[in-house]
Amino acid sequence: MPSVLLRCRDRSTRRPALALALLAGVATAVVAVAPGATAAGTPDPLEGAVRNVLPPGQSGSIDAAKLATVVAGDPQGRVAVEGRNAPPNFADQLEMYDGLNRLDPASVSAGDVSRLYKRADFTPDTVVRSATPRPGVRIRWDAFGVPYVDGQSAEDVAFGAGYAGTMDRMFLQDVLRHAGAARAAEFLGPTEGNVAMDRHQLQTAAYTPAEAQAQLDGVVQRYGEEGRALLARADAYLAGINAAQHALCPANLPTGLHCPAEYAALQKTPKDWTRADLVYVASLVGGIFGKGGGGEADNARWLQQLQGRFGAAQGLAYYRDLRAKNDPEAPTTASVRTPYGGGDPNPAQPGVALPDLAGPTADGTGADVGGTGLPLPAAPPSLGLDMPHGTFLPLTTRGASNAALIAGSRSADGHPTVVFGPQTGYYAPQLLSEEVLNGPGIHARGVSFAGTSLVVELGRGLDYAWSATSASSDIVDTVAERLCEPDGSTPTVRSTHYLADGRCVPMTSWVHEETALPNAGATNPPQQLRMQVLRTGHGIVQSQVTVHGIPVALVLQRSTYGHEVDSVIGFARVNDPAQVHDPASFNRAMSGIDYTFNWFFANDKDIAYFGSGRLPQRAAGTDLDFPRWGDSRYDWTGWVPTSGHVQQADPPSGYLVSWNNKQAPGFSAADNVWGYNSIYRSRALSDRVGALAATGHATVPQLVGAVADAATVDSRARYTLPALLDVLGDGGSDPQTRKAVTLLRGWLADGAHRVDRARTGHYADQAAIALFDEWWQPEHEAVADSSPGALPKDVLRPVLGSLVDQLPKALDDHPREGKGSSWNEVAWYGYVDAELRRALGHGPAGTRPASLCGPRTSCADTVIASLTAAVQRALAAQKVTDVGALTYDKHLDDIRHTTAGLVGVRPIDWQNRPTFQQVVHFTTER
Repeated sequence: MPSVLLRCRDRSTRRPALALALLAGVATAVVAVAPGATAAGTPDPLEGAVRNVLPPGQSGSIDAAKLATVVAGDPQGRVAVEGRNAPPNFADQLEMYDGLNRLDPASVSAGDVSRLYKRADFTPDTVVRSATPRPGVRIRWDAFGVPYVDGQSAEDVAFGAGYAGTMDRMFLQDVLRHAGAARAAEFLGPTEGNVAMDRHQLQTAAYTPAEAQAQLDGVVQRYGEEGRALLARADAYLAGINAAQHALCPANLPTGLHCPAEYAALQKTPKDWTRADLVYVASLVGGIFGKGGGGEADNARWLQQLQGRFGAAQGLAYYRDLRAKNDPEAPTTASVRTPYGGGDPNPAQPGVALPDLAGPTADGTGADVGGTGLPLPAAPPSLGLDMPHGTFLPLTTRGASNAALIAGSRSADGHPTVVFGPQTGYYAPQLLSEEVLNGPGIHARGVSFAGTSLVVELGRGLDYAWSATSASSDIVDTVAERLCEPDGSTPTVRSTHYLADGRCVPMTSWVHEETALPNAGATNPPQQLRMQVLRTGHGIVQSQVTVHGIPVALVLQRSTYGHEVDSVIGFARVNDPAQVHDPASFNRAMSGIDYTFNWFFANDKDIAYFGSGRLPQRAAGTDLDFPRWGDSRYDWTGWVPTSGHVQQADPPSGYLVSWNNKQAPGFSAADNVWGYNSIYRSRALSDRVGALAATGHATVPQLVGAVADAATVDSRARYTLPALLDVLGDGGSDPQTRKAVTLLRGWLADGAHRVDRARTGHYADQAAIALFDEWWQPEHEAVADSSPGALPKDVLRPVLGSLVDQLPKALDDHPREGKGSSWNEVAWYGYVDAELRRALGHGPAGTRPASLCGPRTSCADTVIASLTAAVQRALAAQKVTDVGALTYDKHLDDIRHTTAGLVGVRPIDWQNRPTFQQVVHFTTER
């Protein structure tokens, strides 16, 4: 890039206008400069400062010819394998990504980093093809298929982004906009999964097309000139999408030479995009990755169950303890105390409304109101879409990204060393798509969700880089609206009017209608779907129940509802090098993002962290944990200012680590987040990154290796086994149980990894792994409540009894789910650790001393009996007599990419690692 860019900002005056003008002038000139060199021909240190990888590959559009190539190499599975039958750039980064998991983490070299991560610069090493879709726009694609978009105006850049993104993700974008509009069944076919997904989306983000379109007008009202500029760019972006669709599928027919083959398979024709479609995609993505809270009704049920068994005081005490709203042992990313969310849960607050455990109920939004065909299914535990190739599961997540940043003061050359990235799951094609955007007010490279690539959402600027992890901060509340009848008669749970400060007003309501026709992948008969939508002034009605016998509607109030596209403002700011140059300016930029994320920043001098989100300030008399009454005196009173958000730059420890763990001391866990306790998977990172920072001379390969090493740790076993083994002692009298204890000790000594770097076909400690998996959550047979079964429940059952089966939190987050990300936000890991330490006499300070497992001796008997039962189940299931002969099929853990079209990719060995990962090391500034 021209060397003038290196001088465009005076650090003492920080002249943003000059930087903006210079960037506008070089937007097209930059393309003529050789990669990695300045205009004078000398090496440019800003080039090569960032590398990245995004599996399986950049290209995700499969036309008939490409489909034929894949089928010729794999006619039944339609799996594209690089070097065999994969179209160009469809699976080439998958092999790079998998390659890191084959290396000894302690021996990762600079050459390995160069080989396994591609350069993430602003000029392509090689131009494979180029296009000028309209005057003022030029797009070039490099050898990895990454598009470089240069525009003479901001609108030109936006047009090019829409055009290039559609070339790579046309069908996936279409799926996401239909799913966001709750029309997946209409587009993909009338399967139970698609209908359930539509119902769920209506409950999360129901908008009429007019309401969706009006959101963009709202951005102008909220942000003025900044909003008007965004609206112009958004319209240009939509024009680019539509131009690309017409180029790929002339006359909107699926018969075009390069039209994605899925349209013909589904018997669908592409439709032009509108402003509403942009909002629908944003609402889908934001509803998955950028929210927290909304679990108040589940909390209320669990509290009342505990109080019913143990009395009001003791039940509340157990609730508070297990909730871990502000557990002092929870690992945090920032060390600066940042209070938010109040003190201990208190259901006695006057604004709290606890739904009756056994009262009458009625459905809310999503209920069937006269559709024809199959009955509406209840939402399954794991929501997904039924696609032409199989089930597509993008729509539920518990957060999955990580970040490891070492300050310059602890790095070998005095400059920050960083490895970070989001984990949005594994798909073919990937939900994320990479791009390079160059033009006035925008100079950024990185990734965005398909259909939202108007801006780069995670990536790098000129001399800085940024990334995110899901924060799950509490921006969703459950509100209990008192129901009424306009004629003054007695309301029921089926009433559709509610009290708004004493006035009986109707709910906003409409019927969402779809016609879902069968196709080759969805063979159910045609269905006419008719689902009700009910909404109050606070949000979308989920169900209708009673509180102290009073009929109410339970409504989810989300701070980003009606504002999903507003966050584009923050992304536009961070894409503009005139607006970002240090941690303080980064924080200002990211304060424009309403979604709840942990944001990380690095340049050549600083590392920094900022927590975004439209965080509500809650009224006195309410409690973060429980539903509140819908009276206006209990409404949100405003928003936490930027200064009140979690933030820290260049911490005293010399490093920052995040793996979706607790943000900061005093920052309360959202009501639906119960896992911020003593055991969190971030410890696998902080153990390694902290040790590396402590040496004072960290290097890029060392940090890459540390993150890769943490990626294969079974965090559940690594951090619960120490207390378990202390309680177990030698394992008691049973010979096989004693041998099992020895195996578990050996696995812990090896670091509790699940890894086969040499690809021998099995894990090194497979007997211990098979045993521990069976012990933690039995897979082979149903276990009666009165018999030893799942270890975590066995530990709490001596006191809680059958209530352990009612605790509304997942028991595990295991690699065998096939999604890569594992061990996240599971409260049970910390429960086992804390209760066993209590039984041993050294439990968490300042908490109840008595263990739910019982005194030490009886607790030991419980744990030994639980392990013995697991040993017997495992031996019987594998038909062996010696626990040392147990095996484990490591392919159960494989990462299995969800196919979002007609062509998939091969599974890869498990690794707990971001989907898109950047390696960052700036040694100079612009």
